[in-house]
Amino acid sequence: MNKIEISDTLLFKFFLGETTNDETDRIAAWLDANPEEHQKYMNEVHEKFIISIMTEPDSVPEADTNFWYRITHSGPVRLTMGIAATLLMVIGGSYLFFASRMERLAGTPTSIEAPAGQHVRIALSDGTAVELNSKSRITYPALFTGGERRVRLEGEAMFDVQHDGKLPFIVETYACDIEVHGTRFNVIAEESAQEFSTALFEGSVAVMNKVNDEQILMEPNTIVQLKNGHLHLSDLKSRDNYLWTDGIISFGGDDFGQIIDKLRRYFDVKIEIQRETLPEIKYKRLKVRTSEGIDHILRILQRSSDFTYEYNDLENKITIK
Repeated sequence: MNKIEISDTLLFKFFLGETTNDETDRIAAWLDANPEEHQKYMNEVHEKFIISIMTEPDSVPEADTNFWYRITHSGPVRLTMGIAATLLMVIGGSYLFFASRMERLAGTPTSIEAPAGQHVRIALSDGTAVELNSKSRITYPALFTGGERRVRLEGEAMFDVQHDGKLPFIVETYACDIEVHGTRFNVIAEESAQEFSTALFEGSVAVMNKVNDEQILMEPNTIVQLKNGHLHLSDLKSRDNYLWTDGIISFGGDDFGQIIDKLRRYFDVKIEIQRETLPEIKYKRLKVRTSEGIDHILRILQRSSDFTYEYNDLENKITIK
């Protein structure tokens, strides 16, 4: 029997779900030929595949950038990723062996974190679109198996869930779980700040409190917030705080302390306040593009408030005086 050679490029193509039936059969036969060694090698290539998604094409060895890199720049980085939508579509006598190994690979969790000052767009294997805000992290399987589609979120993300009446989509956070079948909503889950909220724009979701089993079924244009350990439902009066998906930070109605907290989170910068009282801010509505940078935002704030600042690039630190 001739030795079957499988290239990294073909495996990358397979992880994207873009192999032909013949190519998929070749991979199955290759795994059959040496199950232990080839499965180990395939797992290693899969790790490289995940890393390469977050990397510029010209920096990845042997990269065929025409079919697996889909990165466009428009202010914040936007990333679209296809993850092995057809992992188990295998024909021929190797199906059972191949499928069992692919199931283990599919269940391997993957984590992606958005860089500071940027947001990242991800397409999950079921077609669900997720946009991660700055310094936020999502953990998910390469392929959803079993009776649900479950992901874990740390930080903030906008979800546009692909409808599937048989497989509920669950967002797991430190405080609450959000269960949906198909909808568009925003989740903030900042454990360090003990902050949790869900804003619903389309469809319906159920928010479940992990502490006391409270559950709230939300309707569009409402928001649920966790306060003192309990869920509170109210009308969503403005969508300005969710413009970050367009690369815009909204400071409407925020006091100086709230503005500083947003700048710390969006730009991952240390901010020290060396004054006894916080400056007063007169802006009732203020929207700024993150691509303009934190220096630009601070100069705009200075037009309406009495403060000075120093920016130490080497220490990534801002001192407010």
